[in-house]
Amino acid sequence: MITMQDIKNLCAAAAVTAAMTGAAADAAALEPVSPQPSRPLTFSDPAYAKVPPEEARRMMAAGVVVIDVREPDEFAEERIAGSVNVPLSRFRFGMTLDAQPDKDAQVLVVCRSGVRAEKAARILIASGYKHVF
Repeated sequence: MITMQDIKNLCAAAAVTAAMTGAAADAAALEPVSPQPSRPLTFSDPAYAKVPPEEARRMMAAGVVVIDVREPDEFAEERIAGSVNVPLSRFRFGMTLDAQPDKDAQVLVVCRSGVRAEKAARILIASGYKHVF
């Protein structure tokens, strides 16, 4: 998962996290996104991984399908080149993405802060997708 802001700028979260040690790092771990989400992103599943902006760029360069789960008006204002808009409001358990019907292929899900992308990732994984980022 990565946000629109991350695609434009590298976040400083990694540097802050690296500067922290021990329990303090665990207690105040930052997401690999900027701005930070309004609530902690806690979803954990073997089919799901959060990726920092640098890794997302590598994945996009390799041709991964990018699904933007923001609403159409947000997508119209600004988007990642080549991304496909599938608003979170259209996600349903058991769905198959038209843009990536192969549930064994990688899918990179993006939104503004990560909260909607995490919700979409939960639905995609429950729908059989095995590599959601």
